[in-house]
Amino acid sequence: MKKALLGVAVVLGLGLAGISNAQAQGLTLGIQGGYNYAQLSDLPTDIDEVGDKGSFVVGAFVDIQFSKLLFIGVEGMYLENKAELTDTTATTFGIKQAYVEIPAYLGVRLLSGMFQPVLYAGASIAFETSCDLSVGTLTGSCSEEFDTKSSIWSAVFGGGLDIALGAIRLNGDIRYNLGLTEVRDVEGETTKWNSWMALVGIGFGIG
Repeated sequence: MKKALLGVAVVLGLGLAGISNAQAQGLTLGIQGGYNYAQLSDLPTDIDEVGDKGSFVVGAFVDIQFSKLLFIGVEGMYLENKAELTDTTATTFGIKQAYVEIPAYLGVRLLSGMFQPVLYAGASIAFETSCDLSVGTLTGSCSEEFDTKSSIWSAVFGGGLDIALGAIRLNGDIRYNLGLTEVRDVEGETTKWNSWMALVGIGFGIG
């Protein structure tokens, strides 16, 4: 969790760095959280079944409005991707990977006023902070033989609704992360994490 908080602080610092007074008129800082439903794609042939699991996500964001409709979003989030897998020998095991994820995207607010529909797209990089495997009641960290990658990339697509209340902005989003990087550093394996997120947040305008 300390790594997650450090990652969020770094993202906020990067978002603020170099912003002029004029640009700061469209700057919003906020916090958000929600639900992350992760799915593994392109599983190896020795995996017979997979059970997807949900978890929480929490973090902070910087929103920079640079025209009437267009904005840039940068976030720092802590999340967990979980799944339960059964191989062809009927052995069932679970995997849980925790990440600090940094998404950045270009968005458009389709309407001005109090209610503002939003669409956005971009990319994110996620840094693994821990990885646990479980078999039955036994749990341990992922060994070097499992060889998960320390960072993974995803494409980000989302949309939602912002509610502008003066300097306060409420938001609700549905987001899809399309995995671009394999989970494991194993030749010939193409398994990736994809995920759906439901997020709610509150931001405060600066300037």
